[in-house]
Amino acid sequence: MPVSVPSPDIAVVGGGIVGLWTAYRAARQGLSVLLFEKRRIGAGASGGVMGALMPHQPTGWNEKKQFQLDALVSLEEEIREVEAFSELPAGYRRCGRVMPIRNLEKRRQSAQWVEASRTNWPFPYSWSIVDAMPNPAYLPQGEMPFGANSDNLSARVDPRRLAAALTGALGRLGVEFRQGTGIAAIGRDGTLALESGEKISAGHAVLCAGWESFSLLSGHFVSQIGQGVKGQAALLRPAAPIDPASPILFDSGTYVIVHETGDVAVGSTSENEFGDPHGTDAALEDVIAAARRLCPLLENAQVLERWAGIRPRAAGREPLVGPLPGFANVSIATGGFKIGFGIAHLMAEAVITLAGGERPGFLPGRFLPENRLRA
Repeated sequence: MPVSVPSPDIAVVGGGIVGLWTAYRAARQGLSVLLFEKRRIGAGASGGVMGALMPHQPTGWNEKKQFQLDALVSLEEEIREVEAFSELPAGYRRCGRVMPIRNLEKRRQSAQWVEASRTNWPFPYSWSIVDAMPNPAYLPQGEMPFGANSDNLSARVDPRRLAAALTGALGRLGVEFRQGTGIAAIGRDGTLALESGEKISAGHAVLCAGWESFSLLSGHFVSQIGQGVKGQAALLRPAAPIDPASPILFDSGTYVIVHETGDVAVGSTSENEFGDPHGTDAALEDVIAAARRLCPLLENAQVLERWAGIRPRAAGREPLVGPLPGFANVSIATGGFKIGFGIAHLMAEAVITLAGGERPGFLPGRFLPENRLRA
């Protein structure tokens, strides 16, 4: 019979971006942490190439948009701390974002976003409309017939470098990693049954396994908890260097993100139905072609990598963060979907605070599982 290992204060299930930030937040508070990852750190959607950190439009303000805003504003300092602690770069830059306006009605709507940003965003962040680009070779005038939306809040990070920096920081903090270790089941008493047959009883378990979190909880709740959505993206190397300070381009679902290395990420698809979770196909080739049209500097760029992964989207679209109803000492933090990288550190702070018995004032009530799930 397998022998159970000593009980850590916090057991984190999942070595993606939310799991890493959760382990980091707990370890920084002096808690003992054991992190389980079924494959390897960053093997899922967190190991992609994109890394766009972009806010929603500033109209229709609500708790979720405020949470995302707080996260995007605070993330820079959080990453600098991790970089200093790990001595590894994360490839972060607040580069801004530009989005072409292709019709007059969108131009009118954009003016509303400009006004709303003055009310809802703190100085010095703002939304504006530009009629020309400083570098028209990056985004030609013909691609922005009615100007372009621009904001200086958006940023980007290298997903793999951030995961490596967090992993390095966790190592220095004494966090124990169990890579290649899957969780077979989670008991209502908080016991983790490993695929190896071991059982772990932690002070508190936090489920951060991305879209696989939903299947681990299958059968425990009346309705569907969430689903995985496939995204395909590519990493390109331009024939001539592009300034890494260039803003993110976003147009009709197509992203162009210039990383600190000079390589350019383009994406992404959004597929609710898929066969091969990790395979790429013609849909990605369409995205690459659209990115080349949007940004002519990519015309002769070499495709270094084609990538696909599954992002977690919780039912109701808002993330799930907090204790699971019907369970003892088990919480969940997942479902960030497209904004996951931008809010993961704040999700982590919230879930560890809740595990300690306190309610963080910045967490929207709609994120709490007790308000969404019925056992």
